[in-house]
Amino acid sequence: MDGTQPKHFTLAVALAAAFGAALLTAAIVWMVGRSDANNFARSPGAAFSDSCNVLDLQIYGNIVGTMADVPVSDTISSSDGSGMLLTPNYTAASNVRYSLDTAAANSNIKALLIDVDSSGGTGAAGEEIARAIHGFGKPSVAVIHTGGLSAAYLIAAASDKIYALEGSIVGSIGTTLSYLSQVEKDKKDGFRYEQLSSGPYKDMFNPSKPLTEAERSLIERELAISSELFIRLVAEYRHQSVDTIKSLADGSAVLGAEALETGLIDTLGGRAEAVKYLEEKIGEPVIPCWN
Repeated sequence: MDGTQPKHFTLAVALAAAFGAALLTAAIVWMVGRSDANNFARSPGAAFSDSCNVLDLQIYGNIVGTMADVPVSDTISSSDGSGMLLTPNYTAASNVRYSLDTAAANSNIKALLIDVDSSGGTGAAGEEIARAIHGFGKPSVAVIHTGGLSAAYLIAAASDKIYALEGSIVGSIGTTLSYLSQVEKDKKDGFRYEQLSSGPYKDMFNPSKPLTEAERSLIERELAISSELFIRLVAEYRHQSVDTIKSLADGSAVLGAEALETGLIDTLGGRAEAVKYLEEKIGEPVIPCWN
């Protein structure tokens, strides 16, 4: 397909609620903008060491488009004013794209290693990262740790090869726009919603407003379009038919062994096996660039 990004794919891709909480509870913080190899820098300004040869990309937590999509409650300014501290619950597509573009143009970088531990995020952000990986132009391998779900799975699928552990949770191909309605609660509490908008769909998804049949039909149409794009991209990246991927796209997730059987991954294994694969591809020991 062409490089035009449909606006429909800005819909949030499905999150696996049963596993998402476990993936989003890290307690450490990362310093944005630092290039120290002992830190996982998320800033597009982070430099690569001359001694490293493989870009090690972390796809962790909630996948969003830019830092503007990260809630203020999850960011704080550093005490010395040198940057911003960000909880490691987010991966910003704009930062990842910059790192990939920079690494692709750097002759010292021979390959790409993608560490995936995420239950997904927005469709547009997942697509942006996946397209950048697919067009990276150098050997790439993804390792799914605890989980690679929804948009995170799409990102992994864009690599040349996917490893996952037997206990990894993989897949969750699908889209969702579900939300919690509080209309009945508002009535009980004595509140009434007054609709003052320029169009009938402008305040759609407001939890205090009943969902109309026209709105439901529009949402279901958008979900179908988004799901079709998701399936088409996975089929393209995994070199499988659209029908094959469509048969797996019910939103469910599977463990590593079943993911191997269904073709969602290529090999059971973890980071050590992925590193060995890359060393065979580039003909030298892997020295990761943490970025």
